Amino acid sequence: MRVDLYSEESEYGVIGAMLLQAELIEAVTERLVVGDFYDPVCQELFQLIRACHEQSLPVDVVTLSEQKPVLACGERTLFVTGTIASNTPSTANWETYAKIVKQRSVARKVVAAADQIKQRMEEGLSLDEVLAFGQQAWVELEAEGTTARKEYRFIGEILPAAVDGIDARFNRQVILGHDTGLTDLDGLVPGLCPGHMVVVGGLPGLGKTTLGLGFAERIAVQHQRPALVFSLEMTDVELVNRSIAAAGSVPLKRINEGHSLEDGDWTGITSAVSRLKDAPLIICDDASLTLRGIRRIARSVKREHGLDVVVIDYIGLIEADQKSGSRYQDVTEISRGIKRLAKELAVPIVLLAQLNRGSTSRPGKKPTKSDLRDSGQIEADADIVILVHRDMESEAGQNGVTELIVDKNRHGPVGSCFVQHQGAYHRFVNLAGPREVSQEEVEMGRTFASKFKGRKTA
Repeated sequence: MRVDLYSEESEYGVIGAMLLQAELIEAVTERLVVGDFYDPVCQELFQLIRACHEQSLPVDVVTLSEQKPVLACGERTLFVTGTIASNTPSTANWETYAKIVKQRSVARKVVAAADQIKQRMEEGLSLDEVLAFGQQAWVELEAEGTTARKEYRFIGEILPAAVDGIDARFNRQVILGHDTGLTDLDGLVPGLCPGHMVVVGGLPGLGKTTLGLGFAERIAVQHQRPALVFSLEMTDVELVNRSIAAAGSVPLKRINEGHSLEDGDWTGITSAVSRLKDAPLIICDDASLTLRGIRRIARSVKREHGLDVVVIDYIGLIEADQKSGSRYQDVTEISRGIKRLAKELAVPIVLLAQLNRGSTSRPGKKPTKSDLRDSGQIEADADIVILVHRDMESEAGQNGVTELIVDKNRHGPVGSCFVQHQGAYHRFVNLAGPREVSQEEVEMGRTFASKFKGRKTA
């Protein structure tokens, strides 16, 4: 074992501090486990000290020797503990000793993981299997960390950061979250905020992808901030065609057909390309992605380019890292993982989800958050649930009037608002109402705007 992968002095320093100052035992055992020590004597003494402490027995060189007179190495416990205690420079430095012990422990695990990866390669395992093992090992190492993290704080320690945040938002130095570009929806939700998981649910064909992609385009094109879109259903070219249609006001049908494009469409396409080409909109269309792959790519994008929002289309297509045999359980773990990823990256994750068809048989046909398919954990993990509803049997629905139902909102009211779905351009826009209406919007069939107002309930 290379010497720089363990520190004998630090290991003895931790044990000595525990022997000299029993009040430190609780703090040390919260930070370290037996496996963090390399020296077998330190491992044995750590276990012995912890066992005595848990039994409420006093801990010093004499009481330990009474509990176990001889160590596994053959040395008398009284002699070994007395030597360690007398050679400990200071108990005041125990945190530094413990940090070094933990760092060297993680370093040994990194080397061990690398050796196992090499061994698997030599055994002829496929590259995918080797990479999957390596990624899992890395996730476990990251979760373990190399320094102790304080798990709680008194309110007085938190207040300065909270007040600074309020002041910064008041002076418009920072924003709570990115707006969606849909005025009435922004009146209901606090925006797309860092760490939040925003679930957009709907039946097929009602515009979940359009809404999610619209959020990403808003942040990337209007605000010039990096937005990452995972599309497990459509190719990147299909998504870009939708973006061109939305940005250039060119019917997607003509873009897809090509031969039906009119002379005026080329002006819109040129304008859209000009707006989109330098936008930090990043698309991944790998249909075989697991949660591990999504996590790896999102971390990489944030590290290399920064990241302000992630959109995932959609949870039902994400494969489990390790299948449990139950799709319900798989989706439960995927949902929890996505929520943890949002907090880790400190970015909003917009997660698209299918609804079951239970709403179609109830009066009014309006969906609720309990209609989310595959797992109730999606609803539980979400900070905000937005349900896309359009009654295609009504005249308003046939003209694109769509209700966005905010059925869960941890930081604001629940309620609903109406927006206009411009199907030809695959985009959502504000209903006219009291707001200014462009001639283009009038032509898209917005004659029902005055009937629909944003609604919210406390």
